[in-house]
Parts: sequence; C-alpha cells; structure tokens
Amino acid sequence: MAEHTAHTAHAAHTDPPAADSRAGRRRAEILSAARTVFLRDGHRNTRLTAVAAEAGCSVGTLYTYFADRDALLSAVLTGVEEEMRAAGRAGAAGHHGSPAEQISATNRAYLASYRENRDVMALMEEVAQAEEQFSRQRLHRADGFIDRNTRLIGRLCDLGGVTVADPEMTAVALSAAVSRMAYLTWVDGRFPDTDETFDRLCATADLLWLRTLGLSGTDAEPVN
Repeated sequence: MAEHTAHTAHAAHTDPPAADSRAGRRRAEILSAARTVFLRDGHRNTRLTAVAAEAGCSVGTLYTYFADRDALLSAVLTGVEEEMRAAGRAGAAGHHGSPAEQISATNRAYLASYRENRDVMALMEEVAQAEEQFSRQRLHRADGFIDRNTRLIGRLCDLGGVTVADPEMTAVALSAAVSRMAYLTWVDGRFPDTDETFDRLCATADLLWLRTLGLSGTDAEPVN
C-alpha cells in the first residue's frame, strides 16, 4: 500500500508537467498550421475549420487555446516577432569585438530573420492597415526594436565610443531606415531575392549605422 501511495504521489507530481508539455506541443502545432493557412488564404479568407484541418485537430481544440481567429493571428505574429528579436540577440551575443562588429552582426541577424519571415511581415502590414488591433501590435513590435537600439546607442555613448545628442530619436531613425529597406526588398520585391542582394542590404545598413554614429568599420574597442 505504501508503495502504491508513493507511486500515486509521484504520478501526481509528474503528470502536470507532462500535460503542460503536450499542451505546449499542441499549441505550437496549431500556430504552425495557422501560419500556413493565413499565408495561403489571407487574413480575411482564413477559416478556423481550415486551420483545424491543417493542424489535424477539431475546431473545438482551437478554442481551447485561442479565443477567435484574430487571437490566433496575433499569436502567430507575436511568435515571429519573438523569433526576430532572438535572432538579433544571438547575433550580438556571438560577437564581443568592436562596436562596428557588433552592429554589423546584429544587422545581419535581423535582416536574415526578416528575409526568412518576409511573407509574415507582408501579412502584418496588410492587417495593420485594416484593423486597429494589429496596427497597435505592429507599433508594439517596432517599439521593441527601437528600445533595443536605444539601449545599444546609449551604451556606446557611456563607453565614450560615440557622441549622440538624442539616442532614442537616433534609434528611431536607424530602425525605421533598416526596416523599410528590408520591406522594400523582400515584401515589395524591389530587388531580386539573392544572396548578393542580402549582402548589399547588410552593407548599406552597416554604413547607415556607422556614419550616423561616427564610427568606422575598423573601430577596435570592444563592447562589454
């Protein structure tokens, strides 16, 4: 009896995490399916029945995780935003050299993620133009990148590497310029989607940053 009781107590302790893990996997599967359907059918034409079919579950299961179609799309967009921020952090973390090297690594990571997610970025622009909820979400996304860049510029100023009168507005200008270049390239299709175009875009983004901050590509002081 004691053994049975101990086993029962152990099961009670371990089952919830297992259930959470299954729920997490199911939610991820639904988001992956939703991304496929939203990109295929567009926001207005997407039906939850189509998402459920793509995910291999019932519509009722979708409602277990998401209140409605807009909540589902919002979660898809948030997931891509988090992915792009993580890419930028990873790019910066992988380089502990000069300010120029860290800026270049961060730009390259961001632009690579934008290129990979260009269809979702196009969808975000479409729905942001049509619905206030998604317009606010797009603004929140932009604020996140601006805040990150403001902190970077402020850190460089504190280290004496650059002199910028208004780090926040400088971050706004640089963030907007790089984001708009990416949009024109991969959403509007201004240039062919090639590695050469990607390298040109990275080089131009770096040049904008370095000239604005008064840095050169050979600045050698490390950023901690």
